[in-house]
Amino acid sequence: MIAETKLVKFIGEFFSRLLQSKKEKREQDDRLLRESYDMLKELEKMWFLPPAERKDFVDYTNLLLQKVQEIRLRRNKALARQIRRFARRNCLAGVIPDPELKRAHKETVELLEKFDH
Repeated sequence: MIAETKLVKFIGEFFSRLLQSKKEKREQDDRLLRESYDMLKELEKMWFLPPAERKDFVDYTNLLLQKVQEIRLRRNKALARQIRRFARRNCLAGVIPDPELKRAHKETVELLEKFDH
């Protein structure tokens, strides 16, 4: 009887820790997605600033890449993968010519639309 009680208590604690870990992962993913969304919104606003006032686009996309690489949950992976592709393509580019900036701006808007869906 005592062994059964200890077993039930152990199993209960195990599942409690397991569920808590999932909850923490979900909260972290939600935070990372929110921060990525905020960064994309700020990036979208940057396109309309004069070149002298813009933040360094390459550094900015490096930060975005770091955020989305930390996302773990499967339900967020598709969106994270698209953001990761966008960030990788742009963070390694160095100085981006004007036609590429137009493409990057268009991709930024598309990613923000995917967040809204």
